[in-house]
Amino acid sequence: MRRSIRKNGFMMPRVHRVKKNGLVFKYHRITRAPLPSGIPEDSAAFIDAWRAQEESNPAPAKLTDRAGTVASGCAAFLASRTYLDLNDGYRSSIKRHVDKIAKQGAQSMIKDLRPHHIEQDLEPLSPPVASSRKKAWNKLVPFWRTKGWIIENVTAAAKGKTQLQTAGHTEWTTSDIKAFRERWQKGSQQRLAFELLQWTGARCIDAVRMGSAMIQPDGLARMVQSKTRAEANIPWTAPAFGLESQRADLMTCLHNHPHLVYIVTSHGKPRSIKSMSQWFFAAATDAGLADLSAHGLRKYRMNQMAEAAVPLLAMQSWVGHTSLKEVERYTRRASRRSVFFVNQPESLQK
Repeated sequence: MRRSIRKNGFMMPRVHRVKKNGLVFKYHRITRAPLPSGIPEDSAAFIDAWRAQEESNPAPAKLTDRAGTVASGCAAFLASRTYLDLNDGYRSSIKRHVDKIAKQGAQSMIKDLRPHHIEQDLEPLSPPVASSRKKAWNKLVPFWRTKGWIIENVTAAAKGKTQLQTAGHTEWTTSDIKAFRERWQKGSQQRLAFELLQWTGARCIDAVRMGSAMIQPDGLARMVQSKTRAEANIPWTAPAFGLESQRADLMTCLHNHPHLVYIVTSHGKPRSIKSMSQWFFAAATDAGLADLSAHGLRKYRMNQMAEAAVPLLAMQSWVGHTSLKEVERYTRRASRRSVFFVNQPESLQK
């Protein structure tokens, strides 16, 4: 029980005071019942009357305390190992959507959920956001099933929103690479981050934690990727299938680097995942490359390896893909382009 002290003495919480004709009439704010007037609020008689009204109208339980509700189920999920074992970047994305699911369906019972409820939740969202929301549902419902709170796998039956097929992040070209280097000279943090991204093909979520500790005695830089948990092995000082000249600028930028991680702020602190992505996008925009992102450099690296005929398994290991399917897409594209430059009749080469 909290009491505040005012110039007129103790004042109890949830008391409504009305001054009329020089007298102060007091009422309990929740029950609207009259309370004793003309006596101090810290007197035994006033406190007894106030407590009687408090006990007659107990504070409602928090929605997250009500067993079986969507809100309580979301709270249980966020406290579970299922959620806590997700990687940092994915965990924050899932939490945003779980919090919204908890708020929107707080009073609904988990056992009453049906596929059309999930479809109704997805309907107002844009296709990309709906896709992320569906991933949150795909985490929640299996967890609830293990607890016995719901039987049906309602997310499996719910239809997601169709997304238009796009090429995704725009791949950087050699002219884009040149434009960025002209804008950001060696010695700048922007240039160092760029060279690290273009050589390693790493995602921002991994690039922010790369440092000298990942360099192995065999000349490879090894790291376990946050998104897929797959290992990436990047030629650092080891032979690089004839692409060594493309890492030369990176090695120059890293000469005598004083920090444990390579990408840092102006204060020498590691960058966060979110700030890294936004900061690099701003650097690209400043270089006149507003439609390009850090992830586009991952595509650039894959394309450079395909053009250099790097073996499939080496390409897969370099960028840490979990399957060869994505790698083969780049090699097929490189092969289609190469037919225009080999075995051409002499008359067509002129």
